[in-house]
Amino acid sequence: MIPLLAFTLGEAFLLQRSVFTDTPFRTVALGSAAANLVLLAIYNLWIWPFFFDPLRRLPCAPGHFSMTRFIFDNPRGRLPLEWMKTVPNDGLIYFRDLLNRSQLLATNHQALLDIMSTNTYDFEKPWRAREFLARIIGFGLILSEGAAHKRQRRALTPSFNVKNVRALYTLMWDKTDQLLAELDKEIGQHPMEETSADSSGWGKVEMSVWASRLTLDIIGPAAMGRDFRTLQNAENKVADSFLAILEPTTEKIAFLAINFLLPQWFAKKLPWHLNQVIDEEVGYLRDLCKEIVHEKRAAMAATKATAAELEADILGSMMLSGDFTDDELVDQMLTFLAAGHETTASALTWTCYLLTLHPDVQERLRAEIRGAIRFSTRPITYSDLESLPLLNGVCQEVLRLYPTVPSTLREAVRDTTVAGKHVPKGTKLVLCPYAINRSPEFWGDDGDEFRPERWIDTDPATGEATVNNHGGAATNYAQITFLHGQRSCIGKDFARAELRCAVAGVVGRFEFAMQDPKQEIHIAGAVTTKPVEGMHLRMRRVEGW
Repeated sequence: MIPLLAFTLGEAFLLQRSVFTDTPFRTVALGSAAANLVLLAIYNLWIWPFFFDPLRRLPCAPGHFSMTRFIFDNPRGRLPLEWMKTVPNDGLIYFRDLLNRSQLLATNHQALLDIMSTNTYDFEKPWRAREFLARIIGFGLILSEGAAHKRQRRALTPSFNVKNVRALYTLMWDKTDQLLAELDKEIGQHPMEETSADSSGWGKVEMSVWASRLTLDIIGPAAMGRDFRTLQNAENKVADSFLAILEPTTEKIAFLAINFLLPQWFAKKLPWHLNQVIDEEVGYLRDLCKEIVHEKRAAMAATKATAAELEADILGSMMLSGDFTDDELVDQMLTFLAAGHETTASALTWTCYLLTLHPDVQERLRAEIRGAIRFSTRPITYSDLESLPLLNGVCQEVLRLYPTVPSTLREAVRDTTVAGKHVPKGTKLVLCPYAINRSPEFWGDDGDEFRPERWIDTDPATGEATVNNHGGAATNYAQITFLHGQRSCIGKDFARAELRCAVAGVVGRFEFAMQDPKQEIHIAGAVTTKPVEGMHLRMRRVEGW
């Protein structure tokens, strides 16, 4: 804007001296500014996109695609998947928004590799999206960029290595056992009406709420040494705060769209009650994180805790490293609380849904779990669960078909290259896990189908089934639920371990189906994917475990 202002003032000076000699300079300057803005708008809207944009010759999606349409798509990612199936391309599909601004959709291995690995620091999340999301989860690892991200990632990586994650299986299994006990109570307190001899023992359960409570009770001790005990307390402020923020309503999706379009200084002043909800609920969570940080600082000073004691949770390890201020620690805790529980809660909910649609898989999975773990109260190790082929196949398929974050946006912060194509600075690129994870490019014609067998190798001679980690795809970029490269989700192994424990416990103990078999489930959510209607199951305990 500064060059335009300088040009306008110079232009006005010359016009006032040569053409409009009797007109005050201020009037000439304002007229010049108005004319230049109109010309600039014409150039940006109609001339540049159709005649000069270097991206215009790429394969183009039909029609115009507004970010609002993208956000309200149900499920989010449906339209990009349709483009991947119908628009021939070499890794990039070009589309324009309502203002004819260029955007790109990455579709193949090379494009995804360039964005997420080869040139990953050429791309950042757009500032307006980051600024809004920071109101909820702080400027932690997810929203940091550039040098700040590299520093934070380096400091946090040791806490999430495979050895440390596997050490948490005991905690995860203990919390899962607590969930099973609470579900037993829930079934007893909310029985289904008996309509036949086979209907006894069934109870009503809304699974998405229990999934969220479970994962909060795991991430609390693991990340910050605080057990929230949301499983035992029906009214828990931590759980209620996240529900108030992340509940998948149309209003919250509209609120997200507005905040992505408008600068935060303006959006926060809108007379919209959700602004107050965000401020109050996030304010409570932020105060809670501050309290936990200060308590741990005080305990460190008073007890002279050893390094081993401090490293018992992620917060202690971060304090021990000395790489973070207290304000930065609070932001990281907010990030871990939100992302650390939401991913697995969503995945467990969708696992239950898919297993109601495939009762044969549910029955086989229960037999596998009970064959490997004779009693639910028996302590387990990571090898007990990581070696189970069908359990891992089910978990991988759920994470593939229902990624917690179905799409994300990147903006080129400098001129760069993607899939051999020049991408100018300022171009926005869409990464769409929902579409990539189902794309025929990677998964063939049955990419939309739930088929856990993709993730299982069977020895033709012995018939022995073993786990594979590729699902039959030729590249690991075929599944980008946790992204890849330097910006991949640091907690992906934690989330997978947590999901294995939760699924093994719930399926091992209970048989379940939809309360209403005809109910249509819609996928939505302001940021993450959730069932709009909730997940209302009928469950009953299967004796013997």
